[in-house]
Amino acid sequence: MNYIKQLEHEKLEMAQKLTNANNCFNQFIKFLYSSKFVGLENGERKDWISTSDVIDWIVETRKEIL
Repeated sequence: MNYIKQLEHEKLEMAQKLTNANNCFNQFIKFLYSSKFVGLENGERKDWISTSDVIDWIVETRKEIL
């Protein structure tokens, strides 16, 4: 494979990884704005997000990038 074709292939791979990472971030944002975390229930604050949930999302997003 010549150098130009290799660069074109790498560019396509990186674009796909970027798209996948962006999709992960969008899903995480949607999750954070879900009814689980927004508003009040019986005058009390809704659920808190656990740090393990955040870490899981970050790990999955990193997999899409690397």
